[in-house]
Amino acid sequence: MQIDSKRLIKDCATAQAVRAASNHAHRSTGATAIIEPILPLIREFRIQKFSWAAIASALAKQGVVQGGDCQPITARRLTALISAIEKREQRREARLSVRAKRRDLAPIPANPHTFTLSADLRRTEATAVTTTDSEASIRRQEFEDRVRSLLKADSP
Repeated sequence: MQIDSKRLIKDCATAQAVRAASNHAHRSTGATAIIEPILPLIREFRIQKFSWAAIASALAKQGVVQGGDCQPITARRLTALISAIEKREQRREARLSVRAKRRDLAPIPANPHTFTLSADLRRTEATAVTTTDSEASIRRQEFEDRVRSLLKADSP
């Protein structure tokens, strides 16, 4: 079977762009996907002096398993998963801090799926003042400006 290298490059670039745009560059599976969102709760349990074994046992009772043979999660596996999650976050933060120092790259937005108005579309104080003026006061101001400009032109 022959592989078209140009098509492979194009397909890889497309797939990478789709993954980056979907914000799922690292997709967790299995126990990691379960542990990661409840990590603050697990840390709270540790502050309350619950043992790793007690936390793992409680998770196992709710169906958290490990490995292909679906054994209940153990304290050792739980601590390994938490350590791996923390290391991954530390590496991510280190990459982002290095990236932030580079002047040739645009800053990464905090949430890429939010929209903000352009600076020229935002309201300013002058706009707020003119919206409160009545039509009559605006016409009066224009009239006074025209009279002043005519008087300036006449007086040499």
